[in-house]
Amino acid sequence: MALLPSRRTRTRLAALAAAVVVPAATLVPAAEAADQPHPFEVFRDCPAQQMLAEADDASTSCVTAVVTGGTFVIGKGTVPVTKESVLSLGIASVGSGDKTFGTPGKVFTSSPMQVPGGLLGVPGLERLLPGLTDVTATVELATTELPQVDILATIYGGEVVALPVKIRLKNALLGGNCYIGSNADPIVLHLTTEKTGTFEFVPVGETGSLVHAKGGVVVDRSFAVPAATGCGVGGLLNGVVNARQGLPSPAGKNSAVLDQDAYLGGPASQVLAFQQG
Repeated sequence: MALLPSRRTRTRLAALAAAVVVPAATLVPAAEAADQPHPFEVFRDCPAQQMLAEADDASTSCVTAVVTGGTFVIGKGTVPVTKESVLSLGIASVGSGDKTFGTPGKVFTSSPMQVPGGLLGVPGLERLLPGLTDVTATVELATTELPQVDILATIYGGEVVALPVKIRLKNALLGGNCYIGSNADPIVLHLTTEKTGTFEFVPVGETGSLVHAKGGVVVDRSFAVPAATGCGVGGLLNGVVNARQGLPSPAGKNSAVLDQDAYLGGPASQVLAFQQG
């Protein structure tokens, strides 16, 4: 997995705040904040305690990226993104460089989405035989390593993250182990900023702060997709899935265009205080 350029974490919030033109309306007064979710709610899965065990608090940042919509084109099929996917990490300065932290099982979370056309590939017939013809797709992380994120690319452009994923297809016939991609042969999304969106700077308490990059779009139109494996008993339905989706599908035949909200905030001590609430 490609590593992204490293930046000293203690300068991240300062650089982001300097890059954002902050109108007075975006500074959230404490009285109004009482009626709203806590700004650090987006960092519920941030590994704040891990960072504090290894790094100086002033260098720590929580990073959350939320995919809110968009489309995946994989071979012959298009799947609209109808459920959120969330990437949650921590970044801190350790020694002479940056280190990425993650909470096991919570680094990347996603919910099942309905596949248009289902197993038959015919729009409108997904629910012909519920449980048999309808198919759900869930995007899962396909690595035990932590993805490396360049959150400043959300503002300045460039690659935000290299994300190895696999897609789990599920219904009664396909079983629970039908995948497009695997840990050994993942779909690697090199997601690059196409639209920066708008920015909001929110002070949190006396020392905390959060930058929200809202309405951005990240894309990859050059990834390859391997053939499906594990579909049906003994893989008997691999061929059906591959024929339906046009797999394997070479680079240039697939695309991901994803709507994204990104958040950067801290320090970790303030996030941990919220988490322990």
